[in-house]
Amino acid sequence: MQGKTPTLARRYFFKLLANVASVPVYLIMEAILPRALGPRLYGEYSFATNLFYQLSGFLDMGTSTCLYNSLSRRQTEGSLIAFYMRVSALVFAITMAVALFLLFCPQVGNALMPDVPLWLTPFAALWAFLTWWGRVLRSMNDAIGATVPSELVRSTISLAAVGLLVLLFACDVLNIATLFVQQYLMLGLTALGYWLVTVRCGRGMWENGGNLVLALDRERSRGYVKEFFDYSNPLFVQALLAFLMLACERWLLQFFNGSTEQGFFALSQKVGMACFLFVSAMTPLLMRELSIAWGRKDVEAMGRLVDRFAPLLYVVAAYFSCFTLVEAAAVVELFGGAEFAAAVLPVQIMALYPLHQAYGQLASSIFHATGKTKTLRNIQMCECVYGLSTAWILLAPSSLYGLGLGATGLALKTVLVQIVTVNLYLFLASRFVPLSFAKNVFHQVWSLAVLLGLAFLSRKLTMALGLGDLQSLVRFLCSGVLYSALVLLLALVFPAFLGFSKQEVYELKRRFLKRGRRQNG
Repeated sequence: MQGKTPTLARRYFFKLLANVASVPVYLIMEAILPRALGPRLYGEYSFATNLFYQLSGFLDMGTSTCLYNSLSRRQTEGSLIAFYMRVSALVFAITMAVALFLLFCPQVGNALMPDVPLWLTPFAALWAFLTWWGRVLRSMNDAIGATVPSELVRSTISLAAVGLLVLLFACDVLNIATLFVQQYLMLGLTALGYWLVTVRCGRGMWENGGNLVLALDRERSRGYVKEFFDYSNPLFVQALLAFLMLACERWLLQFFNGSTEQGFFALSQKVGMACFLFVSAMTPLLMRELSIAWGRKDVEAMGRLVDRFAPLLYVVAAYFSCFTLVEAAAVVELFGGAEFAAAVLPVQIMALYPLHQAYGQLASSIFHATGKTKTLRNIQMCECVYGLSTAWILLAPSSLYGLGLGATGLALKTVLVQIVTVNLYLFLASRFVPLSFAKNVFHQVWSLAVLLGLAFLSRKLTMALGLGDLQSLVRFLCSGVLYSALVLLLALVFPAFLGFSKQEVYELKRRFLKRGRRQNG
């Protein structure tokens, strides 16, 4: 690549900055959609798009992760990208073919999408592919070190897209059709922007003359087929089981409880995703570093990366999650309004989902980076058994030996199963990478308890001062300021809260002061 590849810290800073910029965009979008569509239509939209997004993830079968790892290690190999463009075309063709089959075969379509209009299928399928494809193109930019321009593209287009959404809402023309048009524009332009970044930032470094060429000879194509097959073959079962489990649990909710409960769960899921935005900036960059470290056979460096960053990522996610859990009534009022009042409990439960999502991505990255994908497959097989069993117990009616908890039940299942699975990932990873499993688990427990306590204290104090009730926006904002101040104070006084040792804090202070003296001099 032309010039020097930005450091991990600089790339994380730009990813974090882009995510900070995207938070208001995301919040505005998710506050508008439930209000504009209502619980039922919002549930139908969420169910249809989720079904095809899970299908795209299944068709991926880990190939995008293989691309990311391979391209991170062989950054001049443009033919890797040429090969994966063919894989992407195949994913698109199969996704759209399934959508058209469900549309023109209503017996099957109505069985797989109960109480959902089938005309949504092709629109949801295209949305799912564009979402998946954009994620792949973004990861390609991370792999070649082009994180900074990639994140600038994402932030710019996201701001324009939310502006269009607000305009549609203000003009009272936002409906399911105009929503899909707005989404296609945003996803399509974002994918195009990512592709232009790949071509521009890689110019001069690609093999065979420095320009990215999409032509691929038969011999090299066969070599890539073997490489991707060897990597992804063990993941086929994992991908299939993950698809079946995630699709089945949403289907059970739709079948037993209908689109309204689906809408409540969708809202809780979106709130949980909002809490994860800051953490998601770091995980793909750490995965790249893990892949490079494994390429050097430096397992000690891999262990240090996990022990150093896992507690920090967990606390960042927990900072948002704990406040959201405690202030769920105000969050639901802000996002969905009175029609979504019944979603408070699911939102409280799903607020905890981002906590272990960070650990999960980091721990699973170790297996992807080291090529130990058979372990991932075996864990997925176990998760499918206890995950679907838990989903049935929590979602099925009492006549079928279940508790019939609806959106609350699915939220509870999602969080509980993830806690078990992620810590299983972490434990098995500690068997071959020198990371401290017990220390990380202990940090999960005590840091969560501390943050929940601070969030409850902030809520109690702001209510005692008469700033408003549970749903008051003014009190909610004041509580957030107080909570943030308390967390910041704790982090300064007790750096182990963030996973920092005293020596690391000393080094950070020394570097900061040294940089300050250099600038003043």
